[in-house]
Amino acid sequence: MRSTPSHLQPVIGARLWWLLALAWVVSPIQIVGAGEIAILKSSDLSYYEQAVLGFRAKLPSTMKVREYNLRGQLEQGRDIARSLRASPPDLVLAVGLKAAMATKLEIFDTPVVFCMVLNPETYGLSASNMTGIAVRTPAESQLSALRSMLPDRTRIGVLYDEDQNGAFVRESRHVANRHGVELITVPISKQEEIPDALRALLPKIDVFWLIQDQLVVSEAAIPFFLDSTLAAKVPLFTFSSTLVQQGAIGALVVDPWAVGQQAARASLSRLNERGPVGAHLEPPDHPQLALNLNAAEYLGVQLNAELIRLAGRVFSGHGPVARQSAPSDLIP
Repeated sequence: MRSTPSHLQPVIGARLWWLLALAWVVSPIQIVGAGEIAILKSSDLSYYEQAVLGFRAKLPSTMKVREYNLRGQLEQGRDIARSLRASPPDLVLAVGLKAAMATKLEIFDTPVVFCMVLNPETYGLSASNMTGIAVRTPAESQLSALRSMLPDRTRIGVLYDEDQNGAFVRESRHVANRHGVELITVPISKQEEIPDALRALLPKIDVFWLIQDQLVVSEAAIPFFLDSTLAAKVPLFTFSSTLVQQGAIGALVVDPWAVGQQAARASLSRLNERGPVGAHLEPPDHPQLALNLNAAEYLGVQLNAELIRLAGRVFSGHGPVARQSAPSDLIP
């Protein structure tokens, strides 16, 4: 057997080192590309479907994906999750609250990434194998967007449920103080309190901030919020482009497709063992500003031209309200 000439040893050694380094870099991607992901979707809401489509579009073409629909039934989700334990995938994506709860209750070792869950802290989605993408933007982002639209409005009103959003409202109060505005908050404990609470609040405020709160926001309450704020000439700032289309002046909106893409990045990082391990909630990337130009005109609000140019969604038409009959996507 011939020995390698001494003058070639450094070259071969360097080439061997380069090949080993390349294998180290490439191998995690190869492992991820050959993996399998199970998607559990709570129901057929278009909000969920857009998140799933965004997620799938970001995955390598070689990734195997199995998709399951709970059709709104938590018990069906638990049955599906239990069946996955027999032949576990490399990772589970849970889209929506019921899918996330099913995985929390039944899947303990397989990594789980969840998304499109409102107030995940309320449901204890902090298991060691779970990572989540928040559906709500931070208070700082929301209030900054509100102030950019309405810089002269200094009294901001909020209705909220203490159990769901007490911590968020306290954080928002600190942020509001830094912005030099006053947050006037009214806690409620049942939906029947909403009409009187809003009527008492409107004369005291310059803008009403409708936050993501499952007790406050319902299909029955939405028309009341829109009609009452428009009648009082108080701008309504919220979280849903559907509400902006219906007459709210603006919202900071989370795009479900973008959330799905972010969930895919988190999943690939987790499979590559580069991502954080468990009990981690990422804020949503790239929220968009939605504006209703007709509502602004009706309310006598002059929106900044640059703000309009930068907005992701702009609604206009005849009158301040462009009614849409199906608000079913408002609460994911």
